[in-house]
Amino acid sequence: MNRTGLLISLSAFLLSSAATAQTTLRFSTWAGGDGLALLQQLAQEYGAQNPTVKVSVEVTPFADYARKVAVQLASGDGPDVGWLAEASVPTFLANRSLLDLATFKTDSAFNVADFPTSALSLWTQGKSLYGVPFSNSPSVLFYNKDLFKQAGVADPMTQYAKGTWTYTSFRTAAKAIKDKTGSYGARIMRLDIKAWNSGTLPVLWSNGGNAFDAKLKCALNTPASVQAFQLMHDMTFKDQSVPRPGDQTTFQGGKLGMYVDNVSFSAQLKDAPFKWGVAPMPKGSAGRITQLGQAGYVVFAKSAHAAEGQAFLKFLASPAVMARTAKFFPPPRKSVLNSPAYLGSNPAIPAADVKTALVSQLASARVFKTGDNYLRANDVISSGLESLCQPGANVGNVLNDICRQVDGL
Repeated sequence: MNRTGLLISLSAFLLSSAATAQTTLRFSTWAGGDGLALLQQLAQEYGAQNPTVKVSVEVTPFADYARKVAVQLASGDGPDVGWLAEASVPTFLANRSLLDLATFKTDSAFNVADFPTSALSLWTQGKSLYGVPFSNSPSVLFYNKDLFKQAGVADPMTQYAKGTWTYTSFRTAAKAIKDKTGSYGARIMRLDIKAWNSGTLPVLWSNGGNAFDAKLKCALNTPASVQAFQLMHDMTFKDQSVPRPGDQTTFQGGKLGMYVDNVSFSAQLKDAPFKWGVAPMPKGSAGRITQLGQAGYVVFAKSAHAAEGQAFLKFLASPAVMARTAKFFPPPRKSVLNSPAYLGSNPAIPAADVKTALVSQLASARVFKTGDNYLRANDVISSGLESLCQPGANVGNVLNDICRQVDGL
C-alpha cells in the first residue's frame, strides 16, 4: 500500500473509532432493592438509545452518601450525575459543587411548569436552577397487620378514619404489641443513628418542636423538642416497646409493629411473610406534620461531561420516566402525581391507601431545612444522640449540650 492509501485508511479508521467512542457517565445513588434495579434498567435503556453514552450506576448507603460524594468531588474523582437529598443541598450549593441547569426553564419539551414552584424552591437561587426533584416523598407509617390483630388493637388506618390516631394512641398501640406478642411495637429512628432525622422529625414537628429554628439555630433543646424526645426515650426504656440502639430488629423481619419510612420502602416487603399496610403519621399537639423527604437529580459542576449529564438528567426527569419511577418515589410532576396510573402504580399498596397515607399528607408535610454546615452539625447531633439513647440519660441536659456544640460550629 502506498503512502496515500495508508493515510486514507488510517483516517477512515480514526473517524470510525471516533464515531463509536463512548462517554461513560457515572451516576451516583443510594437506591436499593427494586428501586435500584429500575435505575440500572433505565441506564441500560438510555445507553441503547444513545450508543455514544454508557451510564455506570454507583451505589453508596444513604447514611454515608453525602460525605462520600463530597470527598470524591474534592479529590477530583466525583460522579457526573447523581441523587442529592434535601439536607445536603445547602452544603453542595455553598461549595459550588452543582451545575446550573437554568436552560431547563426555557426547554418547552422539559416543561418545568409541570413542577410546583414549592417543589423547586429548594433547588433555586435567583434565576439559577441547581437540581430537579424526582421525589416528593412524605414519611408514612408502615404497620404489621398481623401483630395489631394479635395484640387486639385497632390498626392505625382504622384509628385515623375515626380521628383518634395520635401520638398517645401510637404509644399505647406499641406497648400493647410488646406486652401481648413479645415483638417490638415501633421503631422511630433509623438503624443508623447518622440518619437520625428520618422518623424523628415528624415526632418533633407534630409536637411543636424542631431541629433548627427560622435562623437555623439549634432548636433541639426547646421545651417542645425535649418533650418529643422524652416520649421516644420513655417508649424505649420505660415501655420497652422500641428497640434499643444497636438492636437490629427490622420491620421486614416481622417482629416490629410499626416503622416510619418513605413509600419506596415497600419494595423491600415483596417477600414479607406477614400482612402489612401504610397509614398517615400520628397527630400531635401541633397537628399531623410529616417529613417531606425530597431528593433530586443533579449534575456535578466538575463533571467533564456536563452536556451528556444534562441530557441524561432530562431523560430521568421526563414525564414518561417519572411515571415509571413513581412506583418508588412520589413524583413532583403534577401530571404524574394526580394520575390514576400513579395512584395505582404500586401493586403492593391499594390506590385508596396511597391517596390517604401519602397524597393527602403532602399539604402539611415539611422539608428539612438546614444550613451549609449540616454535615458537621450532623456529626455532633448523631454523636450526642448516642448519649441520649441510654437508660439513665437526662434528656434536657443532653439536648442542651448538643445545641451548645452545634451553635458553636
